[in-house]
Amino acid sequence: MNLFDFARRLQGAYFQTFGEKLLGTIVLFVLLAVIGEAIRRAGRPLKRRYSSRLTEAVQAGTVTVLVLFVVLALAVIWHVTGFVQFLVKSSSISRFDAARGLLTVAVLVIAYLLVRLINRSIDRLSLEQDVISDHQSEVAYHVADVGVFVVAFVAILGIWGIDPGQLFVGAGVLGAVLGYAARGTLSAIIAGFVLLFSRPFRVGDWIIIEEYEGVVREVTIVNTKIRTFDDEHVLIPNDEITNNFLVNRTRNNRYRVDIDVSVDYDTDLGEAMDVTTDAMEGCDDRIREQPSPRAVLKRFADSGIVLELRFWVDNPSARRVWEARSAVVQSVKEAFDREGIVIPFPQRALTPRDESGFGVADRGASERSGAGERAPGSTTATDGGED
Repeated sequence: MNLFDFARRLQGAYFQTFGEKLLGTIVLFVLLAVIGEAIRRAGRPLKRRYSSRLTEAVQAGTVTVLVLFVVLALAVIWHVTGFVQFLVKSSSISRFDAARGLLTVAVLVIAYLLVRLINRSIDRLSLEQDVISDHQSEVAYHVADVGVFVVAFVAILGIWGIDPGQLFVGAGVLGAVLGYAARGTLSAIIAGFVLLFSRPFRVGDWIIIEEYEGVVREVTIVNTKIRTFDDEHVLIPNDEITNNFLVNRTRNNRYRVDIDVSVDYDTDLGEAMDVTTDAMEGCDDRIREQPSPRAVLKRFADSGIVLELRFWVDNPSARRVWEARSAVVQSVKEAFDREGIVIPFPQRALTPRDESGFGVADRGASERSGAGERAPGSTTATDGGED
């Protein structure tokens, strides 16, 4: 006896009148509402125990199966199983293909659950037991994901009777075409594994890549996510990182900060260097004692001598650097005020010209003073008239 014969027996025994059909429909929808509410309420404790993504996937799968059951039950209640049987028979899906399809779904679900289990174990090793670092956990995540799904893919090929060797040989030309079209993505994936294993930076490091500067938030096999100091999230393809210069300011666990300050030309330079060095030492707990802060003479400027103040910051981050910089500037300014050291500002000296050899006399005064007097032998210019 198959499923359709069982449905016909139910129809002949229970669902004959309109009232029985209506009552069966109401009971069915009440059960659907009760079970749906139970699934929704079970989501919160499951999300606390397991991941949200896994819980939502299980809920969605359960609701899908429940809806299919309700549809089939309505078909039985309202005597439309003949139409459903016609659809099933008219389709080209055999029982064997349906079984293989169910096995495929089961393999994918098992692979997903296995990946989640492995990732939870890695998290436990990283957080609770502190056996591996965050970077090593990132590498383990991606290796586990790729390994499990590759095995699942091979298993699915076996379920459907496909030889992987023949598949790869037959798809050689297609693979070459797709590889050429997706060469950027493939190079990014390869570069991602290079970054994960070579470890030029880790999550939380302060890095500079071309014009982008920020803190690394996530490293995947395709791209790297950084958060800039303007609170922008930037996704950089991994192949661009491996093909360009990379600056990691967190790598050595210290970062040197340089500040320029000018002193007047009349200042004792040795005293100024000692004052600035003493002002930098101990002004902030972020500044390292070794290497010790220093002040060096840098250059001649228009208004004074430029000193370069050098100090190192522990555990560098953008916030710690600008806080240490502010503390040094304030401490040096207060020290200069105490010692009477002048910080020059741009000035321009104006010197008047010597005008003793040149002057412009008033014409009327000249004519009045020299009307009756002329130097011997002088002549008067005329406008061309007669003498």
